[in-house]
Amino acid sequence: MSILRHIFLWSCAAALCGCGSQAPAPIGPASEQSDAVGTGLGSTTVLLDVRSAEEYASGHLKGAVNIPHDRILELIGTAASDKSTPIILYCRSGRRADTALNALKSAGYEDVVNYGGLEDAGARLDLPVVTP
Repeated sequence: MSILRHIFLWSCAAALCGCGSQAPAPIGPASEQSDAVGTGLGSTTVLLDVRSAEEYASGHLKGAVNIPHDRILELIGTAASDKSTPIILYCRSGRRADTALNALKSAGYEDVVNYGGLEDAGARLDLPVVTP
């Protein structure tokens, strides 16, 4: 594992256990940042739900942006035009998030992680699922 990934994962663990001295910063797009809760990740981190639009509409993590995995390279610029932007991906099981991760890494995105399925990502980030 790269040193940056170790630092990122350690920072996430410290933030989730409340080991930091600063108040948690929200994640997600600026329009939803005031609604995001429970995470110590930086305000520039983008949370991407790479499931279909229908799956996203049926319930997604608070603050997440929907870009289906099969359109990730086409639409990533709308959520993260800077290739150094931290990006967290999730889907239903983690498989599509892994596909999206590989595509983003191949396109030059530097700080991309797969948090697996919806429930796993929600638990790791302490974010609720938003349902219609």
